[in-house]
Amino acid sequence: MITLRNTMVSEQQDNKLENKTAIKLGSRLETIASLVPAGARVGDIGTDHAYLPVYLVQAGVICQAVGVDVHSGPYESAVENVKAYGLQDKIQIRHGDGLTPLESGEVDTLVIAGMGGVTILEILATKPEVLQNVQTLILQPQGAENRVRLELLSEGWRLSEECLTEEDGRLYTVICLSRLEGLDREEVEQRMKQIIQDIAADCTGMPALEAAKDLEQTLRNFIWQLGPLIIERKEPRLNNIIADTTSNLRRVVLEMMRTNRVTVSQKAEQMRQEIAMMEVIKKWLYQ
Repeated sequence: MITLRNTMVSEQQDNKLENKTAIKLGSRLETIASLVPAGARVGDIGTDHAYLPVYLVQAGVICQAVGVDVHSGPYESAVENVKAYGLQDKIQIRHGDGLTPLESGEVDTLVIAGMGGVTILEILATKPEVLQNVQTLILQPQGAENRVRLELLSEGWRLSEECLTEEDGRLYTVICLSRLEGLDREEVEQRMKQIIQDIAADCTGMPALEAAKDLEQTLRNFIWQLGPLIIERKEPRLNNIIADTTSNLRRVVLEMMRTNRVTVSQKAEQMRQEIAMMEVIKKWLYQ
């Protein structure tokens, strides 16, 4: 399990300010912060108010960071926050899109949080000369998590950690990838193999799933979406994700049942199989 770093700033630290208390983060950013390597040179893309880099510098985890935001309002707010904490010599705030404001070799760790998974992948592809010098990616995608995992592992990244964190009643997935540490795609697939076989065995006697084509591939897709390491640890909060997904699928199926079109009926049947699959995964997780 992730051990969160101490958020308090020592009185002996050079960056302590007399009239400023240590900044506090919500659980989402706190979890992200816990994955940042000590001494990293961080690029925080979509830095918003620059809370994360300020926190990391205050806590002595890092000595320097670059915060980037494409929107004028958050950019200006980030500039003011860094100034208010007296950290202008350690944190630079730049106005621009994605990796564009960064120079090659300037950062070795990238944080991209609170964006769609496809957007994150697009950002990472915009400036290869910056990405080639990055050793650690800490990502918090909101959607398309399976695509983020698969594409980056296929590009040679290794899955070093992933976890769920909850804030204001909402669950977030945080994924950490490394150039050198963690599991490569083949190793992840090998660890998934037994899990898939075990879950598939539980599908016996369920007509909706026994009739499904490529049952193991469907299971594999679900695991890539939910998170191989999260599934392997049988993270208790997966129950909430499965319940929400199942509820949404049932609602869509009810809407589809109002039409007699063949293509819609076929899609509804596929969704029923997905509902049954989620129930089997839930049984395997919490039996």
